[in-house]
Amino acid sequence: MPRRVLVFGPAYLDRVLRVDRPLLPPGLGAGPLDLSVGGRWSAGHSPDASLILTDPLGVRLVITLPEGWPAGLPSEIELDRPLLQSSETVTHEVRGIDWQDDLGGMGAGFAAALGGLLVSALGPESDPTSGRVASMLAEQGIHHHPIRVPETEADWTLLISSGPHGDKLPVGFRGCHAALSTYPGLATEPVDVLVAASLTNRLVRSAFESVPARVRVFAPTLKNMTDTAPPLSAFADRVDLLCCNRHEWEALADRDAVARIIPVLSITDGPNGGIVRFQDSSGSLREHVEPAFPRDHPPQDTNRAGEAYASTLLTTVLESGWRGGPVEAEVIERAARRAAAAAGLVIGHKDFRFPTAGEIDDAVRLGRIG
Repeated sequence: MPRRVLVFGPAYLDRVLRVDRPLLPPGLGAGPLDLSVGGRWSAGHSPDASLILTDPLGVRLVITLPEGWPAGLPSEIELDRPLLQSSETVTHEVRGIDWQDDLGGMGAGFAAALGGLLVSALGPESDPTSGRVASMLAEQGIHHHPIRVPETEADWTLLISSGPHGDKLPVGFRGCHAALSTYPGLATEPVDVLVAASLTNRLVRSAFESVPARVRVFAPTLKNMTDTAPPLSAFADRVDLLCCNRHEWEALADRDAVARIIPVLSITDGPNGGIVRFQDSSGSLREHVEPAFPRDHPPQDTNRAGEAYASTLLTTVLESGWRGGPVEAEVIERAARRAAAAAGLVIGHKDFRFPTAGEIDDAVRLGRIG
């Protein structure tokens, strides 16, 4: 019987802008940037075809735009959180190589990778961006239940990627999902898996309380870790698997307490691989370190690596018979290896797609991605 999966999370239009070098100046020791931020356009247009992003601490990222960039957009964006913790003013210049519009959003990614029903917010049917997102979901074969928010444009993201340098900076322009206060989705029968991704803590808790599910998965962004309405610790007992990156995890003030509550915790760290912390059948807390999967060539684009890793980790432990709670070490080891291979495969191409189980197993068998 097919696994019943419900995903509550956003589907966006991703405007992907690829640049020619790292997004942070060399010598800062910050490593590749993997950070989701909110954005607000400032008035004015650039006379020299550049885009300027400024964070609250005065760090400026200046991007020379590639040919064909859509005309009429403002040239300055104010970011809602710092790109790095620095007391000095930093200006860093990069050059745009190319751009494309693609399907994005963690909700869309998990629904595609897991084959589930996606519940997400869109604007009215008259909104052109909402129409494009709906068309892209249909083209990918993603079963979608839209929640229409009147008089609101669809959410979209300016996703800046440095490709082989490993940086990913999604700058979100939000309206639809921000208008929701509680889970607005289907009155559903119990599902095998409920995934809540990239939503406010209030919406995530509402979904976990509203939808009966055997296994609940939470894929947060940085904002979830600092959100206090409610804090993650207030509903951590409803989470069976938490998947995040290292920067997000370190931003959680009470992470030690949360780690003792959630049975399986996956923390990725880009080219450094990932860590899975879990409770075994004896109740002991264990930790498995999984290196990044070997590749013969640099990555094309690190976008969607997180969804690929988390969804493969999840499906592998589910296939072992796991239904939440403790899990054996050998199951985690196999799941983490397959998850690393899946992430390694995804970063080898630029478009929206995920590897099949057969492709993942072939990569694991070979031990590297050619």
